[in-house]
Amino acid sequence: MKPAKSAVSAATATAPATPTVTVTPEGCIVEKFDVPSPSMKRQIHALVVLPPEYKDHSDKRYPLLFALNGGFSPCEYWSEMAPLRKALRQRPMIVASFDADPLGWYIDSTMKPDSQFATFFFDEFLPYLDAHYRTNGRRGVTGLSMGGFGALHYMLCRPEMFASVSSLSMDYYRLEEKAAREDYGVVALLGDPKQHPEDYARIDLPSRIEAAVKNHVKLPPMMLYTGTEDRYDCCAENRELAKLLVEQNRLIAAEAAKEAAEQSDLASRDKLAADLLAARRINYISMESPGRHDWAFWLEASELVIDFHWRSFRDV
Repeated sequence: MKPAKSAVSAATATAPATPTVTVTPEGCIVEKFDVPSPSMKRQIHALVVLPPEYKDHSDKRYPLLFALNGGFSPCEYWSEMAPLRKALRQRPMIVASFDADPLGWYIDSTMKPDSQFATFFFDEFLPYLDAHYRTNGRRGVTGLSMGGFGALHYMLCRPEMFASVSSLSMDYYRLEEKAAREDYGVVALLGDPKQHPEDYARIDLPSRIEAAVKNHVKLPPMMLYTGTEDRYDCCAENRELAKLLVEQNRLIAAEAAKEAAEQSDLASRDKLAADLLAARRINYISMESPGRHDWAFWLEASELVIDFHWRSFRDV
């Protein structure tokens, strides 16, 4: 669900509570704190991982990578990834994460007023970070498992906001097959899918990607990565999403060629088709490797995530 754009609230603009600060063996600074959420009328636990050089370059600003955790896992997952922290030495950025409840799914619930995690992200957490840390306006979003869905959901809410998006072991792509399962917790947030199809349509990834392409909305570069032994069959879901992106790029190329065909000059026609394709196509990487739906797979993938987003930040 796409939250309405609003001004930064007084609560989020106030000085932060004193964070708990630790320094990692790699020299990163981890700050943990609570962010006030007026929309949910409670505090949300969050953290940032600052690159080792942050404290010594007070005049420098940094890109911001939002890292979303999976269901029933804390946001500390990301701060505890040693390969990620090590990568920040050469590819400095701020990594930020927050707790979205065990099964909050990073959406605005229509059933639970205290579960508005899309509004929290865009209207409260992001302004909070921009106000209290030296961000430079370049943003990426990544996530694992439930957070993999959340990363793509946030990107589709406001694609112009992100330089890149990545998803590890993304769960919940096949909406119609999983929505009603009690262990996924979505019915508690949105109600029965048969009674509230419009609410489920607002968070459906495939139809929203198709709508973005149809409306010539440029989507940021994507990286999709899953393990081939994933117990939740996320590998198959990853392949389905990649297949959808291939089809959308085919449609984009066909439309570009059709529009360019109006040019009488062959060279002008080819150039226009190429320009339209470059402006509209979806750039993505879809990868698989041996691995499960577990900490070991995500830990090993964390440096790759930093590399991918760093390239996008440099290209902006």
